[in-house]
Amino acid sequence: MKIAICCTKNWYIYLATELYALFKHNNVEKVYLFIEDDEIPYLRNKKIEFININKLKEYITEESPNYNTKYSKMSYIRCYFSKLLDEEKILYIDADAIVVDNLKELWNIDLKNYALAGVKESGEWSKHLGIDGMDHKYVNSGILLMNLDFIRKEKLDDIMINLLNSNYYMFPDQDVINIVCKDKIKYISNIYNSTETTGIVNNAKVIHYIRENKGWIKTSPRSDIWFKYFNEMLNERSEKEMIKVKVLKEFTLGRFNELKNIQRNNPNKNDDGRLYEKDEFECNKELVEYLTGNNAYNDEFVKVIEIIPEEVIEEKPVEEVEATIEFHEEEQKPKATFKKGKKKNK
Repeated sequence: MKIAICCTKNWYIYLATELYALFKHNNVEKVYLFIEDDEIPYLRNKKIEFININKLKEYITEESPNYNTKYSKMSYIRCYFSKLLDEEKILYIDADAIVVDNLKELWNIDLKNYALAGVKESGEWSKHLGIDGMDHKYVNSGILLMNLDFIRKEKLDDIMINLLNSNYYMFPDQDVINIVCKDKIKYISNIYNSTETTGIVNNAKVIHYIRENKGWIKTSPRSDIWFKYFNEMLNERSEKEMIKVKVLKEFTLGRFNELKNIQRNNPNKNDDGRLYEKDEFECNKELVEYLTGNNAYNDEFVKVIEIIPEEVIEEKPVEEVEATIEFHEEEQKPKATFKKGKKKNK
């Protein structure tokens, strides 16, 4: 199984939980991780290949009406994975999703004569796109099994790139994928991409936290599932060497109040996702390396004050699990709503 994930800097810290859950339930051969740097030190893993998007060829030009919008160029990459990855197929998973079960059955779906497999999303898509019949064909692009060989052969990647460079779209990558591939999509159960608009189901294998309701926000629906894996990951890491860190300057980096042994300088400031001056917490050395030497954070923000050695536990191999698909009737769900985006003036 080969996975692709795209992530901007502001979500790096959440990737650890997503990858932990993915590896726990699946035998993954490789994860292509498209990021804004050469690597993420605390996510080093022989199965992960980091790809710095700033070093890739620019397929979407600055003249594109979709270039300077709220969507980053990271979101467009799935439209031309076929040009970047030398693979027959790839399973794309959004950075705000979490895999809670084995995906072997999904990976083995026959995609002959199909560009991709995806889950339908409710909404007035015909009206939105001005294309008849799209209401029952439109898929959410957050989780896609993509037939890269077929996309190359039919030159669908070139068509998507041309559309992105010539027309404005409210949901650029998702709209273009649906327009170009609309008659070449295999529709799959929403257990593989369970959202408010594809249907919330109890037997979901992939939970996708769309819009503002992210899994790492405790008030979001089903955030308890995300935090279950987050806490499992922390407990596993706590068995290895830990480092105590003191905060020198206030900053925000995820829900750090969930970390073990955090000591607040001001106990009244403990539930807003921020770390304040003189706070102390424990984390693993990879995270310290990230905070002190990479990206937006450096030694102006944190200082190592103590190393706490503990026994290193060997990583256990993932046990192969036989998975079966049970198709359930989709629960009633709200339709997608649309708000006009800001169109770039040319």
